[in-house]
Amino acid sequence: MAQVTKDFHKVSEFLSNYTRDYNFNEEADIYKNEIRQLIELLNDSDKEPICYIYVINTIQGILYIDYDEAKCLMVAYSERVMRNLLQCIPMNMEFISYFDGTYIDVVKEYLTCTSPWSEGYSLKGMRVSDINQIDMRRDLSHVQIIESKKSPVVAEFKEYISLNGRIKNEKFVLEGELLVYRALRDGLPVEKVVYSNNIDEESIKEIIELCKKNKIAYYKSTAGIMAAMSTTHPSPDILCSVRMKLLNEKDLIISNKGNVFLVLDGISSPDNLGIILRTADAAGISAVVLLSNSTHFMNKNVIRGARGAIGKIPIYYSNNDSELFDKLKKNNFKIIGTSARLDSHNFYEINFNSNNLAIVIGNESKGVRKEILDQCTEYAKIPMVEGQSSLNIAVASALMMYEYVRTFY
Repeated sequence: MAQVTKDFHKVSEFLSNYTRDYNFNEEADIYKNEIRQLIELLNDSDKEPICYIYVINTIQGILYIDYDEAKCLMVAYSERVMRNLLQCIPMNMEFISYFDGTYIDVVKEYLTCTSPWSEGYSLKGMRVSDINQIDMRRDLSHVQIIESKKSPVVAEFKEYISLNGRIKNEKFVLEGELLVYRALRDGLPVEKVVYSNNIDEESIKEIIELCKKNKIAYYKSTAGIMAAMSTTHPSPDILCSVRMKLLNEKDLIISNKGNVFLVLDGISSPDNLGIILRTADAAGISAVVLLSNSTHFMNKNVIRGARGAIGKIPIYYSNNDSELFDKLKKNNFKIIGTSARLDSHNFYEINFNSNNLAIVIGNESKGVRKEILDQCTEYAKIPMVEGQSSLNIAVASALMMYEYVRTFY
């Protein structure tokens, strides 16, 4: 998560490098001027602007908030970083936001427009807890009680029990104090929190305070009613619903520099996929792309195994694998396929240093499909002593991702 910083020299240096590297067009003049003004402000020792920085070994993005002028400026090297910055914008406050137009769809996903949208590099809007109820005057300072299984809230959570229900509604559910707290703390688009009257309210005091602060509806119910809202046994004492727009290869955002994608071909085990997503989040991977034959990341076991990664790292589900690889090649991606069958280099001999990089990992038993390997630009293998022919796919993915981390940084 991005953190407030007082190291304005580093922020100014990051912004100067960004303006030097970024190819601004005429439409981006306003955005470029806002960056220049911020650089000047950062060099004024009498001022202490509010700046958030997102760091993956080095600074990858900044968010500047000006409460007096009700505006914010976001500069990010990847979609992952942009999403994190957007999650730091205060809830229920209207700002004019300036940003790289590459991320317009992401911005619209997080911010509700409060004035007519016009093409450009700025948007006037606010971040709200429930896009269907934007009236911020409603009183959410007190807990609401659910007394019946016929409650609309119970019916809503029942819809999210099935995979189809989660996909249709573009919502998923997190269970347990730790994951609910992290989702609220990290600024994920949480809509509702429900907890059991069996829980010690003192233990979830921070959760309740975050709900009040961000005008997120929160409810208390009985263990029996909550059991109807989840298939987990024993039933969870607390859960929350989170919005997540589902994306495919047509939505794939390729930013100005530093794109590192993990492409997964035919991952069949939800538990493995959850662990892979958790590791991708920890390794700072820009985005994960699931090819069309993979388990869906909205599977309940994937969500549980990812331990909070879903909603933080961009995840795409491909409907057209050929179109995806055409897009990667058009943008000069180095595509590294993992295979022990081809003339492959050991993974620690691969040069991961590329402006655009995709690492392809295959199915647990069959590996990467031939037609996908044919799309790769080079190949890597993980050496093993005789007697073993493969590693667990989550372990293999971790080795590849962290070799990138080691060699690149």
